[in-house]
Formats: sequence, structure tokens, C-alpha cells
Amino acid sequence: MSRVVLAVTAVAALGLVTACGGDSDGDKKSDKSAEKTPAAEQQAAPLPKAALEKAVVVKADIKGFDVEKMTDKEYSDGGSAKAADAKCQPLAQLMGAQTNPAPKDSAYATFSSAGALTGGGKGSGTATGMIRVSSYAEAGAEQTVSDLRGALTACTGGFKATDGSGEKADVAKVEPLTAPKLGDEALAYTLTEAGTEDVGTVRFTIVRSGAHLSVFFGVDIANPTKPLLPDAVVSAQVAKLEKALKA
Repeated sequence: MSRVVLAVTAVAALGLVTACGGDSDGDKKSDKSAEKTPAAEQQAAPLPKAALEKAVVVKADIKGFDVEKMTDKEYSDGGSAKAADAKCQPLAQLMGAQTNPAPKDSAYATFSSAGALTGGGKGSGTATGMIRVSSYAEAGAEQTVSDLRGALTACTGGFKATDGSGEKADVAKVEPLTAPKLGDEALAYTLTEAGTEDVGTVRFTIVRSGAHLSVFFGVDIANPTKPLLPDAVVSAQVAKLEKALKA
């Protein structure tokens, strides 16, 4: 399997990766954020760790998917990924466990489908991935999205990088996708590993709700070149976080 897929999966799946499924529209259109919605117009105070833990989806929240919580230690084992070009660091750092700006607090989960989904358009296959829900002090959430948007423009041709263990994890292509119309703003894109054999692609979606980010990645372990990030997972997590922000 590709090093990019392994790098991200090491953070998210931690050996949990098995055949699973999901669906996603996969439209390859632009790197612009989704239109703003009233979901978090009045920005709530950053949630503390305990509240974030409760705001992360569980199995009962997403029909047809297995969801398991991750500990801080499990997540931090992903290390710090680095891009050779500083302009691409916002993208590279999501292949590891350390980001800048750093969140105030975070909670994590992995997801996998209970069985492969078939039919329903472009989203058939098997999927697994990770969810990170984070709160930020000051303007950290907005800055993270802004930095990612700039990197999506600057780094479409790929970039040289190392993963959290210091191993080579060069990216051949960055492809902006149509972002979901969720939260205050959102981004979606794929990263494809450089190489000629066992090349894999990872799909990312980032949704900002006030001072909070919901960060998702998805892969198809059975078909690494066609990543899946189920809409059901993304929408359920964003809805649960924003419900917690209104409480």
C-alpha cells in the first residue's frame, strides 16, 4: 500500500483497517469553501476536552458504520509530517498528528462501514478513516482553513514531504474537490502519492463551525486509488458538534 495512505492510516486506523464501505460524490470542481450557512453565525466559546469527547459521533449516530474512539496517545503516535516547501506544510501536516495552529483541545474517532455499500452512484466501495474534532483559541480555526486554501492553490502539482516517522511521503498531485455546504466554511481535496507502484489517494474534508474544526479523511483499503469519505459520516459529525455548540 502507498506510503501516503499508510501515513494517514497510521494516525487514523491504528491497525483497525478492515474492509468497509461508504459513499461520497467525488466531484472534482474547485478549492473554494462551501457557502456560509447560519449554523454557527454566533461563534460559541471553544469547547473543553470533555465536551468535545461527547460531541464526537458514536456507532449509534451513523447507521451502517462502526465507530471507535481514539485516545490522545494513539493519535499522537502519528508524529509530525513535514513538507519541503513551506507553502505546502498546511497539507502535509494533516498526514501526521501535529498541526500549526495547534488546537486548544481535540477528540478523535475512527470509522469503518459494517459492510461494503453498492449502488448509489459514485460512492460504491469499501472505506475507512478518521475524524478529529478540535476547538481553537482566538482565530486558530479560521487560520487553519485559510492556510489550507492557500496551499490548495500553490501545491496542486504535488510536493516533497516526510511522514510522522521521517520516511519519504512525497505527494504527486493535490486535487481540490467540491466542499460540502456545512458549517461556516468547508474544504475538500485529495492527495495522491508520488510513485509508479502501489500509489494511493487519500480524501480529506475540513468543516469549520465557529472556533471548531471537524477534520475527516477517508481511504478505500480495497482500492487505494479511489478514496471514499462517506457523506453520512461528515454530515452526522458536523450536526452533532453544532448541536453541542448550541447547548
